[in-house]
Amino acid sequence: MKMTLVAVLAALAVTLGVAPVAQAGPTIHVGPGTAYTPFPDVEGYCSIGAVGTDNAGRLVALTVGHCHQGAGTAVYKVGDAAKGPIGWETDVYSRNTDGTFTALDYAVIRLNPDVVVPSKYSDATDVVVSTVGDASPSNMGCNHGATTAKNCGIIGKVDGIHLQNWAVMWQGDSGGPIVVGETLVGLNIGMDFGTQPTTFYGKITPILADINAKGSYGAGFTLVQ
Repeated sequence: MKMTLVAVLAALAVTLGVAPVAQAGPTIHVGPGTAYTPFPDVEGYCSIGAVGTDNAGRLVALTVGHCHQGAGTAVYKVGDAAKGPIGWETDVYSRNTDGTFTALDYAVIRLNPDVVVPSKYSDATDVVVSTVGDASPSNMGCNHGATTAKNCGIIGKVDGIHLQNWAVMWQGDSGGPIVVGETLVGLNIGMDFGTQPTTFYGKITPILADINAKGSYGAGFTLVQ
């Protein structure tokens, strides 16, 4: 009995199977000091402080509140905007509206697990964020921002919700981490250009406590390992 060409092809398909189409996985590294922006066509950016998961299993990043534009705003990694957004801003944030260092200054970004490769490692310096904790005066604290990279200085003051050290920072570094060793102790929030310029950071423990109290994105934050 002769088989038609259609029957032969059908038999081959059953025998050999159909090869699945390869799907592209996450390709965009996001970690401490990653530069991001909601406006990829406009100059300017902020930095990621740390990446982790919350108690709902969502992939999130911590950054500074004065860079926050509005819940639902898409954000892009600088240099990789063509690959699409790495995530979206949430309604979990706090900022200094008066330009002073009087309030908590942080924001939680919901990351897109379809495109983001989350990391505790910087892709530009040797800064690593492995744990969360508090700093003490005289500790050596190293910050990492997208503009000035890694800069270290002695922590001179730890007071309330802030800490300070003598280390360089500039526009675009906001939101980046300050670490003691591999311990995240704060987020970069700005510089006081007084007679003795110092960089200000929001202490990470009050920030996480405030996030937990809101019970939404970022609550129960656990660093990626």
